[in-house]
Amino acid sequence: MGHVQLSVKHKKLIRSKFNLDFLPQDFQNLILSKIKLEKVHFRISSPRKSKLGDYKHNFRTGSNSISVNLDLSEIQFMITFLHELAHKKCYDLYKSKVNAHGLEWKALFVELLVEAKDILVLGAEAEAELNKVILKPKATSNPIDNGALKVKEIKVNDCFELGNGRRFKLIKKRRTRFLCSDLSTGKLYAVSGEATVNQLLD
Repeated sequence: MGHVQLSVKHKKLIRSKFNLDFLPQDFQNLILSKIKLEKVHFRISSPRKSKLGDYKHNFRTGSNSISVNLDLSEIQFMITFLHELAHKKCYDLYKSKVNAHGLEWKALFVELLVEAKDILVLGAEAEAELNKVILKPKATSNPIDNGALKVKEIKVNDCFELGNGRRFKLIKKRRTRFLCSDLSTGKLYAVSGEATVNQLLD
């Protein structure tokens, strides 16, 4: 298991995937209370290039899980957690009947952000970053360069989400349009290799 070592006010802070001690106490309390309230399995993940966090619903067990990358700043970590929690709450309310980053999700995300702003003790920079997301909720917590990753660049059997929120698994590569399976329905579609990948899914 890897660790991320940061320098904080000349003191070495060792980040671990096994606890939230690297976050301020009020950040920890908010995350832990939401995990308990929403009955979510939470995991701190190793840094990933394709995404900052993710939400998964296990259709077989009915369980929900959220992961957030270990190497994020404190406010990025919180925003990413709330981003994924909004997906969970959106699924509870609408299942797969609405777009993953549609109006319903945005409303839930902003509600969680505003609640966090009222609870957390934030510095000026962190509050400005939170306000920016409240005013314009991000459609993705994915650090890919402006969606530069395309379907043709991912591997067979990779799962991905398009900008419209639809989720697929790449089955077979063709010359221009690739055979993909819709993760919600299992139906097969030909997806353009030039389509932008919103985020890769584990």
